[in-house]
Amino acid sequence: MTRRWLKLVAALFAFALIAAACGNDDDDGGAAPVATMAPSVTPTAAATAAPAPTEAPDMGVPDNPDDGVTSSSIKVGWMGDLTGPTASSQQFNSHGSEAYFECANRDGGALDRMFEYLPEDDQFNAGNAAINFTKLTEDDKVLALVGLGGSHISTQLQPDIETLNLPVIGPPQTIDIQLEGDQYFNNLAHYGDQADLAAGQIAADVGGMENAVVMGISLEVPSGTEFAAYVEQSVERQGGTYVNTLYVAPGATEVTAQMVELQSGIEDQGVNYVTLHGSPGAGLVVMQGMADVGITDVPIIGIHGIAANSIWTEGPAEVSDQTFGMHSFLTANNNIEASAMMEECASLAGYDGEHLNLNFAHGFLNGYVFHQAVERAAETGELSRESLTEALKGSFDTMGITCPIDWTSHPHHSQCGAAFSLDPASGGMVPANPFSFYADNFDGEYGIEIG
Repeated sequence: MTRRWLKLVAALFAFALIAAACGNDDDDGGAAPVATMAPSVTPTAAATAAPAPTEAPDMGVPDNPDDGVTSSSIKVGWMGDLTGPTASSQQFNSHGSEAYFECANRDGGALDRMFEYLPEDDQFNAGNAAINFTKLTEDDKVLALVGLGGSHISTQLQPDIETLNLPVIGPPQTIDIQLEGDQYFNNLAHYGDQADLAAGQIAADVGGMENAVVMGISLEVPSGTEFAAYVEQSVERQGGTYVNTLYVAPGATEVTAQMVELQSGIEDQGVNYVTLHGSPGAGLVVMQGMADVGITDVPIIGIHGIAANSIWTEGPAEVSDQTFGMHSFLTANNNIEASAMMEECASLAGYDGEHLNLNFAHGFLNGYVFHQAVERAAETGELSRESLTEALKGSFDTMGITCPIDWTSHPHHSQCGAAFSLDPASGGMVPANPFSFYADNFDGEYGIEIG
C-alpha cells in the first residue's frame, strides 16, 4: 500500500472520527513521496492492487525513549570511519543512509515521526569506536545501527550488541563472527562468498583454475587475514595454486617491500593473479606501487572496498584496466527501479554524484530496509529494539539495488555479488557479469581456520 493511499484512507477515517466527536491522531503528514519511497515489501505492486479496505491499519505506536523512539523522532545510528584511513570507502556508506533519510523525512518520515540519523566517526580506531558505541546506545539510545565499519571493531563490540539486543543492518563487511549472533542482518556478501566469487572470476580469466597462481595482498586487520584464508581455500579447492599473502599496514603510503615480494612471486613461481583486500585508499597505494615497478600485466580482483570509482579515476590506467572489485549492489547508472530516487536523494543531501558509488548504494539500501522494518515492527503495537529485530527476520524489497533479501532463517546474510569496474560513459560502476553468473560459485561454507 502506498503512502499516498494510506494518507487518503487515514484522512477519511479521521473525518469519520471527528463527526462522531472522537479524538484524532495525525497521519504521516508531509508531501506524498515518489512511488519507490513507500517502505512496503512490494512498493511497485500498489499501483495495480485491488481497492484497499475501508479502514487503514493502526500504525500508531507509543513513545519508547529507551529505544530511541520519541514523540517526534526515530533515532538510528551509524558507526564507521569518516575521516581516517578507510574513509575513502566507509564515508560513502554513511552518505547513502543519510541521503535516504533526508528524502524519507521530506516525505513525512514514518509513524508521525522524523528519522534522526546519528553518524559517529571512529577513524578506524577501536578505542574511538567503544566511546561512540556507548554514546549511541546509552546516551542517544538509538533503535538500531545501519552500519558498523571495521572488522576489529565489530569483533570487539559483538558481546555488547547481543546483550543490548541491538539490530545492526548491513554493516560494510561480513565476517565469521557476525554469523554467530542474532543481531546482524548482512546484505553484503560474506568474505567467504567474495573469495568464492573471486575464484570464479580468476578461473574465467586464466582459462581454468588449474592455470591460476594467486598471491594475496591484504590490510593488516582481522578481516584481511580472514579474506586471504578464504581465498586460499577457494583457489586450492578448485585446483589452483595460492602462493602467499602480503600484508599492508592501515594508512601505509608506500609498499616497496611488498612489491619486491610480488616481483619475486611472479618471476620464481609464476604468479598471474593478485587478490586485494583494503579500502580504495589502500588499493590505490598498492596499484601505484605495482605501476612504479612495472607490474602491469597481472590482473587484480579486490574486495568490495576496491569496487570504488576512485580506483579507476585516480589509479594508474595501466593497472586499473585489469582490475575488478567485488560488491553486492548496483549504482544508479544500471537502470534499476531506485535509479532516479538515488540520484535525487543524493542531491538533496548535498552528495551530488555519489549515487554512482557502490558503497553509497549499500548505505542507501540500509536506510530503506530500516524504514520497511520500522513500519513492520509497528504493526505489533510497539517499536523497540526487540520488535525491530523480529521484524527484520523476513523478506525486504530492494528496488533492484541488490538481490532479493530474505533474512527469515539464520544466519541473516545475502549470497549476492559480482565483479565490478568503472563504466567511463556513465561514470558509474557496472558488473562484468550479472549477479546470477556468479551465484553457483558460492559454496555457503563459513568458519575459516586461520593459522
